Amino acid sequence: MTGPDDGPLVPRLPDRLRGRRPRYDVGVTRIPRLSPRRWPGGGSSPLPALILVVAVAVVACTPFDPPRPAARDAIPVGENAGLGVEFGPDDVQVEPWSFGDYEGSLITTPTHLLHVTLPDGSLRQSLPIFTNRALDHYRTMIPTPSRPTERMTETLEAVEPTVASKPLPAPTERMSSFVFDTRPQWAAWTQRRLGRQAGLYLAIERGGYTIDAESVLWDIGRYDTLCMLAHEGWHQYTQTVFRHPLPTFLEEGLAAYAEGHSFRRRDTEPRFMPWRNLERYGQLRGADYRNRLIDLDELVSKPPQSFVSAGERSLLTYYAQVWALVHYLVEGRDGAYLPGLDKLLRDAAEGRIATSLYDADRSAGRRGRLLGPNAGRAIIATYFDRDYARFKAGYEDFIQKVVARGNGTRIWQGRSPLLAD
Repeated sequence: MTGPDDGPLVPRLPDRLRGRRPRYDVGVTRIPRLSPRRWPGGGSSPLPALILVVAVAVVACTPFDPPRPAARDAIPVGENAGLGVEFGPDDVQVEPWSFGDYEGSLITTPTHLLHVTLPDGSLRQSLPIFTNRALDHYRTMIPTPSRPTERMTETLEAVEPTVASKPLPAPTERMSSFVFDTRPQWAAWTQRRLGRQAGLYLAIERGGYTIDAESVLWDIGRYDTLCMLAHEGWHQYTQTVFRHPLPTFLEEGLAAYAEGHSFRRRDTEPRFMPWRNLERYGQLRGADYRNRLIDLDELVSKPPQSFVSAGERSLLTYYAQVWALVHYLVEGRDGAYLPGLDKLLRDAAEGRIATSLYDADRSAGRRGRLLGPNAGRAIIATYFDRDYARFKAGYEDFIQKVVARGNGTRIWQGRSPLLAD
């Protein structure tokens, strides 16, 4: 069930749940109906879609009087604040941290406050550098002429030179994350953190959530936990930095786009590769094979929880398709949509989305009217392509090329499946 004003835009500081690994048992809670919030410029914005950790669907809830375990110290911000800087032992401070009967550590890095109860080992040792480099990745992961993708090397000359090359803004405060060793520890913290509203989150079987720019998850295996950190970290970043929210289909698509990486135990740093996401690719290919792909009209106009009633696979298909949609915006039509994607991200950071929508279609009247259920189509028309039929046909054709037989190896290698041999 969704409210009457549900649409593709979400309010600032939304609460989110994410999920991976469909092979595990799932639980679905009732989705209560809540009143929409107000958005700058008038009009209503929908409450955020809280999506699962495998297929648990709930709606947003704002915690009351949450305990804040540690102050977030300001980070010095420069033009390229922290991008690719050397990261040594002296940059990491570790001190005791605990709650209730659980003992852990607070790991302070130049960019993060990491509250962990993990034992010493590969995952714990990976967290400081992984979260730091993930933040670099969020700010630079959308390619520009100065950072082309492998696919676009020969085609970027055709892209208008409106794409900025500087990174997206850096956070002005450290981002706070909690990684627990076990689910019972995670559940105990969630109960303490959210009080009466914890029940919605405690239905999660595997994964975590982000609320008020803090991610809370537990160890589900090294690779999957790092994928979860990358996904939730994008939400932390946008909740901290962006003054306007992205439309939901792009917020979730970019979070999935951020997941792909390679970080072997012998590696000193992770390598982020958006195409290297076998889970999203496998789900996309399976949905295409079963003829269960979601129509783009629904993808850009409905919140994720609206697909829960159709079953777990539909929800996982939603995430796979918005992941593919971001790749389409990066590579589709030889990069023609890339300048618009860059502009959208910068408009979100600077709080200009509503103004851009209004300026693009003044006949729509008040800005707030454009932030309703049809905002997804308005976003596409304003930033990407006024010919929606062409945009949609191109997206559908793009998916068929991606899922074509023989592309699995390229996905594993983190290479574009559209790249010619």
